[in-house]
Amino acid sequence: MSSRGSYVQNGHITTSEYMEKPGSSGVYDAKILVGQKNAHGLPDYSHTPFRKYIKENPDGTFREMRIYGDKGQPLLEIGYHPEPVINNGNRKDKVLHYHILNAVTTMNITRSPAQKLEKDSEIYATYEKYLRRYGL
Repeated sequence: MSSRGSYVQNGHITTSEYMEKPGSSGVYDAKILVGQKNAHGLPDYSHTPFRKYIKENPDGTFREMRIYGDKGQPLLEIGYHPEPVINNGNRKDKVLHYHILNAVTTMNITRSPAQKLEKDSEIYATYEKYLRRYGL
């Protein structure tokens, strides 16, 4: 079973769960996805290896980005939303942070605790062009 509670072949999403944001050409090589029905996060797996997906807030600001590996497995998630674990319990202010993802199996994905994403880090440098597009 996937984290969304539905069975899918090889842990990949179905095309009825997500669609590209209408009228968007994406951000560089990252596609902006919009959830359908009850799918509001980003997909657990990508059908395309080395894909990058971005989810925006309803006002078009950055919410999160997920980076996938050679088999479509999730590797990294960068978020900009409240994360009380690293923001002293604050549930209102957004904080730029990341999670390392590890696909143990297609049905079992572990996620590291959130860590603040500093602008002098290697991760920030790698994905800076995407984040700067949103003013981060």
